[in-house]
Amino acid sequence: MRSSLFQVATASILLVSGVNSLVIAHSHSSRSDTPDESPLKIPGLPLPNATKSYWQDPPHRIANLRSTKDLPTEKTFDYVIIGSGISGAATAHKLLDRDSSLSILMIEARTAASGATGRNGGHCKPGDYNGMKAWVETYGEDDALRIANMEQDCVNDVRDFVRSHNISSDFTDVETASLYWTDDSFKTAVESIEFQHDLEKRRPNDVPKNKRTIWKGQDARDYWRWPEIVGAVTFKAHTQNPYHTVCGMLEYSLEKGLNLQTNTMALSLNQLGRKTKAGAKWEVKTNRGTVKSKQVVLATNGFTPALHPGIASTNFTMPVRNQVSAVTPSANTTDNKVFRRSNSVPDLHSGNVYIAAQPPGAKNAGSVVIGGSTQMSPTRERYITDDTAINDQIAFVLHGAARTVYGLENWGGSTKVIQDWTGIVCETPDGFPLVGEVPAEDGLWAIVCMNGHGMAWAYRSAEALVDMMTEGKTPKWFPKQFKAQRAWEVQRNDEL
Repeated sequence: MRSSLFQVATASILLVSGVNSLVIAHSHSSRSDTPDESPLKIPGLPLPNATKSYWQDPPHRIANLRSTKDLPTEKTFDYVIIGSGISGAATAHKLLDRDSSLSILMIEARTAASGATGRNGGHCKPGDYNGMKAWVETYGEDDALRIANMEQDCVNDVRDFVRSHNISSDFTDVETASLYWTDDSFKTAVESIEFQHDLEKRRPNDVPKNKRTIWKGQDARDYWRWPEIVGAVTFKAHTQNPYHTVCGMLEYSLEKGLNLQTNTMALSLNQLGRKTKAGAKWEVKTNRGTVKSKQVVLATNGFTPALHPGIASTNFTMPVRNQVSAVTPSANTTDNKVFRRSNSVPDLHSGNVYIAAQPPGAKNAGSVVIGGSTQMSPTRERYITDDTAINDQIAFVLHGAARTVYGLENWGGSTKVIQDWTGIVCETPDGFPLVGEVPAEDGLWAIVCMNGHGMAWAYRSAEALVDMMTEGKTPKWFPKQFKAQRAWEVQRNDEL
């Protein structure tokens, strides 16, 4: 999915005498980037007044938290983490679990967990099982199994964290399904599942434990009660309020000493030519001042290219605007088991659609959160980082999609729209995140570009990243396909 459309011509790297400094300069300004006055206007960074996410209404009690009134510019931190979504929150929590004496500053451009994490579709599921056959063909069985286990283990770990810490996020066990409308897509899915079953027979201790059941034809329609599908693959997963899950994770770290500074926009990164007496290697310039740190972690997802020209220049990362709607059917859903499940429809003409029904006891129980349909946009919403607006065509499709896929009997004759919103994700050509040290920039680390699959990639990625940062090694279970350095390796290969 790499593309030359991404232009970094608006930014240049200024070399400051005595300092290897990544200062971003621009030929034109954009709208204000934060509620505070910002000295730089950087296209591609988070904008104020983003569309209101269903999950973030009302705001969490830590939404606008600043642990200290003033930004601690005089102190040198052990770590500065930029971004407070699932990647940043998990990294902070994993670091503090290892060593509660660490000084960690987290800066967030807007409110806590207000980026892609607080704007997603409400799923926590290992849904990339269809990739197994291709992963084996491309990477071999051992690496493919590492990827598959990484996904399942990550989902299990998020579940265990939420429950062991009593986080109130409507975290619910559900039966989920990939529902297919076309014979060709369903045939491909069946082949992938059968391949995985054969692999499990040969390597029963290595294949992740989550039984996938294939439902064909009328059996699928009778079981799932969706009238138009040709088949389904069902398995176990979870739905949740992702915003509350991650805010709960942040609160866990706040109790251990994390300093969270919301509404604090990172504008540039400066790598110091030599360490200061306090050990600082990096400065992070924000709209409220400059902070110093021994190490910096980028947990900035789709906004990463705007902050780091080196990553942008690889053309390996692509911001994409995703869109979600919360809608309510006119039919009574109280005793309808269809509304106790989650699902995705990979092969609709409008693009993959994912749906999470809100469980009993949740806000707007019985309503449905539905996202996807980026194919309705001429640009597929690629290279768009403006989440202050919605795409009206996509909204129109999402509003009607739920009634279409559930069927008139389940849904009823009309739809009430509760909310529409957008969020910025980050995609890579191979579908995997970038995790690890940024090449040739000692002390700068990345855990970015979750490909819209952060709930199934980020938590365990943070565990691996903390191993890299604190022990200088990568755990054996971590897929090498996730390593950040591959973005630069691909770039070099393309240049040869």
